Amino acid sequence: MKSLSKSQMALACVSLGWFLVLAGRLSISTLLVNIEDSLGIGHAEAGLALTGMWLVYALMQFPSGIASDVRGRRGSILLAMTVFSLAYLLVGFSVSYLMFVFTLLLLGLGGGGFPTAGIAMITDLFKEKKGKALGLQSSAGSLAGVVPVFASIVALHYGWRIFFFVLAAVSFFSTYLFFRCAEESTRLPKKVLLRSRFVEGVAILREYDVLLIFLVNLTLTFAWIGFMSFFPAYLIEGKMLSEFETSVALMILATTGIFLKPFIGAFSDRFDKRLVLFVLSFFSAAATLFLVFTDSIVVVFVISFVLSSTSAAFPVISSYLTGRWEEKGRGGKLGFYRTLVILAGSPTSAVIGVSASRYGFDTSFLVLSVLLFMSSFVLLISVARNFKVNKTWVVIS
Repeated sequence: MKSLSKSQMALACVSLGWFLVLAGRLSISTLLVNIEDSLGIGHAEAGLALTGMWLVYALMQFPSGIASDVRGRRGSILLAMTVFSLAYLLVGFSVSYLMFVFTLLLLGLGGGGFPTAGIAMITDLFKEKKGKALGLQSSAGSLAGVVPVFASIVALHYGWRIFFFVLAAVSFFSTYLFFRCAEESTRLPKKVLLRSRFVEGVAILREYDVLLIFLVNLTLTFAWIGFMSFFPAYLIEGKMLSEFETSVALMILATTGIFLKPFIGAFSDRFDKRLVLFVLSFFSAAATLFLVFTDSIVVVFVISFVLSSTSAAFPVISSYLTGRWEEKGRGGKLGFYRTLVILAGSPTSAVIGVSASRYGFDTSFLVLSVLLFMSSFVLLISVARNFKVNKTWVVIS
């Protein structure tokens, strides 16, 4: 059997790490009621702890990106994996609210330190096929959507703490595999001025094309967070679907990306990535609009499939941006960009929740549809201008 190349081994290890980051986050949400009962806390206290985790996760994107440029992708990823593995272990040992808060902050530290360095490593190694490679890596995150089912079964029979002990063991072993199998992917600079790297990162939004993609990314982030947060509630309360029908629709929405992301990523390697983003945004906008006006369970399942492609836009965006930036300083620029997107998108659930309470889910999802259509229109103009200059759709960036 043919052995894996250096690039393929790194892709497999980074994908496994991303799977573990998302598996842990999803499992904490799934087992939150069990954790609350054990620690004697309420939803408000748990929500505050989760908010802290997300804040640290967002803020870590930028410094971890700079660290991966200066100290190397491999070392940054190893440190992040070690930290989030330790966090999973400590979640299982948590016996008080303060300890739980500390472990979630630690999880935000490790989980937030992983994705920017991981994406940077993949784009270092897969220069011509980075879209497909990032699609494969992102699909591992979609695969993590099945872990909460396993977490619930383990918690039911053995307790929620046992699940996190198992997850920690798997994470530590995966960290060891990465240490043994992955090599450094970038050439480290002899001398680095951290201030200059910081300035380079902050300056990225001065570029018109990057600013355009940032605004599109924000719209897609708003939509995806809205789907993942309130799609089930909307189907049950607004469409009067049963819990089983809703769970099937959510499964389609959350896991179909496993198959779509590598295909769409490979497609984006051959064609203008803005054209691919236009198609994804337009279909998401149309599907969201149809969702508002349908009550058919069959149509809802079809819409769930179409909406699942929304998340496929994120690896395409990463591929587009990293293709614009040279390897030197790429991690810091991507990290600053990701920090802005995550921080700006973090209030989405609260905004949609308040909007749905006052005006209903139909209005909230209709607004998401309008935003997606606006995003599609902006992308279409950009694609048309690019075609006018290059006379072809087949471009790298």
